Amino acid sequence: MKYMIMTFGDSSAWDTLGLGGGEATWSEDEIAAHFQAMGDFYGELAANGELVTGFGLADPSHTMTVEIVDGRPVTSDGPYAETKEVLAGFGIIDVQSHDRAVELAARFSALVQTRVELRPVSEPGGQDL
Repeated sequence: MKYMIMTFGDSSAWDTLGLGGGEATWSEDEIAAHFQAMGDFYGELAANGELVTGFGLADPSHTMTVEIVDGRPVTSDGPYAETKEVLAGFGIIDVQSHDRAVELAARFSALVQTRVELRPVSEPGGQDL
């Protein structure tokens, strides 16, 4: 069963790591420890055969919306949602059970120090992968 683990944050999430264009609020050692912990987590999942993929996303200021209007693509710069919370990153896992997915999502939540959303991935036609 495949699941997507999604991490949400606001602009302060990128500022914490110095990725939002401002000064980092964490020390270099805290940032290094964070990325090491994330790398260790993803490394464990890869070794177990449970990691499909995962990425952090760039600061929301780099977001663009794309929409078809009158048959032509129209783009707009800036965050795509009028909200304080935006998608910060995601991982896709392939696990044997829902319980294992919840366990990994809980560990990921502890790593990123915020709530995460866990959602089953479906094939076209609605079949769970």
